Amino acid sequence: MTIRVNDPLSIAGYTFHQNGFGPAPYLVVRDAEGKPLWDGAVPLTDAAAGSPYGIVSVPGRDLGLQLLLRRQPDGTGVVLILPYRVVGTAADGSPIPQNFTPLALAKGETGMARDVGLSIQLRDVSEYTLLIAKRDPGQGIVWLAFASLIAGITITFYLPRRRVWTRLGPDGRVGIVWRSDRYIDVEREFGHLLDDLVAARRPA
Repeated sequence: MTIRVNDPLSIAGYTFHQNGFGPAPYLVVRDAEGKPLWDGAVPLTDAAAGSPYGIVSVPGRDLGLQLLLRRQPDGTGVVLILPYRVVGTAADGSPIPQNFTPLALAKGETGMARDVGLSIQLRDVSEYTLLIAKRDPGQGIVWLAFASLIAGITITFYLPRRRVWTRLGPDGRVGIVWRSDRYIDVEREFGHLLDDLVAARRPA
């Protein structure tokens, strides 16, 4: 398969765009009896303090894990894991967390969060990619409307508006007022208008 920039994959009317990518630590979470509660990667789709950050809920428990991936001076990665539990809601609607003892795990290490009864293993640090699948049957109508808008703007600039008001007084005099954009040659065009009026004039 050949991948080209700005040339997304299209299949059966669906278009796939890559919207993002990043690290995804692979965790194995077990309870105190060794029963697996989570076995999979956690995409770190956010950022905190300049580092990849993500949250995962522990299935079957009212607990969550906040994950922060940091780079050590030797170039290796370490995942900081903070177990927490939501205990209420603040006045502004934000959750109130109760944090527990954090863990710092390198690849292949296992730590015990004893205050919440969990065993957490960092099996690996993989990667994720975020794809967007789009299908827009009305795309043709949108492009037609866009082309009509551009055509209307073009006509407005190349064919500027002109307005002429005419007032016939009781004494038979005719008053004419012209209004147009600044870049219109008023003397030339208005003069042509007056010439046409004089030419079309008929004696009373």
